[in-house]
Amino acid sequence: MHTDFHMHSTHSIDGHHSIDEICRQAVNMGLDAIAVTDHVEWISVSPRQFPDYERYFADIEAARTRYGRDGLTVLSGAELGNPHQYPAAADLLNAYNFDVVIGSIHWLDGRNIHLSSVFEGRDPYGVYADYFAEMTRMVRLADFHILAHFDRIFMPGVDAFGPVAIARLEGPVRKMLDATVQHGKLLEVNTKLLDSRPGWNETMRTVLGWYREAGGTYVSINSDAHRAQHIGQRQAVGLELAREWGLEPAGIDQLPTAITPAVASF
Repeated sequence: MHTDFHMHSTHSIDGHHSIDEICRQAVNMGLDAIAVTDHVEWISVSPRQFPDYERYFADIEAARTRYGRDGLTVLSGAELGNPHQYPAAADLLNAYNFDVVIGSIHWLDGRNIHLSSVFEGRDPYGVYADYFAEMTRMVRLADFHILAHFDRIFMPGVDAFGPVAIARLEGPVRKMLDATVQHGKLLEVNTKLLDSRPGWNETMRTVLGWYREAGGTYVSINSDAHRAQHIGQRQAVGLELAREWGLEPAGIDQLPTAITPAVASF
């Protein structure tokens, strides 16, 4: 693995290192290409997450100049939270020529899916099913390259209720995977939580098998790093899970054309 297309710099409110520091770490690791995909959120209950893009793109260009000499391709990017719910998402993509755009479900009925409060007063499997239904709508309605961390809703769920019985969610998960393939998106294997909780890798393995059955051939194996030292974390585990089903890691050439990337311009 020589790429990582999902990470956050200090242009995200939860990022800890500058784009320059991220690139230095990527070079030290021997990576060939990275995408710095800082957060964009529009929901009113969240702290404002919208980078200063004049500064962001200046930092990207400086990094390309400095680290291109070391063989590192630095891609611009954005991680859009619930983009199908906000017309401003399309305006953003029209305004800036991002190389990599990630679509994420971070909010479900106005609740943060990273927190156990998303389950308050509800059966967890009903919440899981709603999450995948919302993800399916996002895939069908929003423009992006990579569908991020389909498993993230399980983080507070496993902590509160134990390992996921993924067979109970086969219907909504398969609908999401079918839509992902049909609409030309890449499914992400997000390595951030691999090996972290009981049954986690088994759940990922099952879903990746369903993705292969849906016609998926490539996955984007990414760290979702918020600190430079976490770039590329557990990539070998994600790669092994993918290749069990004959899935291959996506590089620059496998980025979908739902949004035309500007990779060829530099």
